[in-house]
Amino acid sequence: MSKHNKKEEQFTQEEQDLEQEESCEQEQNQTSEEQDKAALYFGQLVRLQADFENYRKRVEKEKPELINFGKTEVILSFLSLYDVLLKAQKQAENKNADIEHIKQGLKMIFEEFAKVFKAQGVQIISAKGKPYDAMTQEVVTTIPCAPKDDGLVLEEISSGVKMGDRVIRPAQVVVGKAPEEDPKAVKQDIKENKHKEK
Repeated sequence: MSKHNKKEEQFTQEEQDLEQEESCEQEQNQTSEEQDKAALYFGQLVRLQADFENYRKRVEKEKPELINFGKTEVILSFLSLYDVLLKAQKQAENKNADIEHIKQGLKMIFEEFAKVFKAQGVQIISAKGKPYDAMTQEVVTTIPCAPKDDGLVLEEISSGVKMGDRVIRPAQVVVGKAPEEDPKAVKQDIKENKHKEK
């Protein structure tokens, strides 16, 4: 090999070494940047986790307070009803009380209930005379009835109650059930109708 070729080879080798060094530096810089990003993300994750844990503890602490606040609101709404019940009891215990005063006291009690229910978003579900609805009613028993009343609520044992769109107590009802026709009697009716047509 000539000196010139050796120099070129040496020069090329030096270039390659330089390129490798630059490449290594770039890789180290890139690795360092990625490590910095990873450390930043990890720090954010740790803070986020601590924030969430603090939030969870605060909610757990506030939950009983909110429940008690709700209970207090409900009890306060029933206090006026309690007062009316006490007045009605005193009136009923009075020896001179007549039935009209007692009726008036009961009417006042139901009016107070209506006010409380309305304030709480509670609705009474009326079921009597309507078709049976499994979503809002619970059948206690069925009784025989005329075919036209089959499947209708004939008696309401206890009213159903809704709060908003949710049924919180289904109505307990008695549903009418028409007697099933005897298959033999149906066949006999068909035969008789055929004979009449001829």
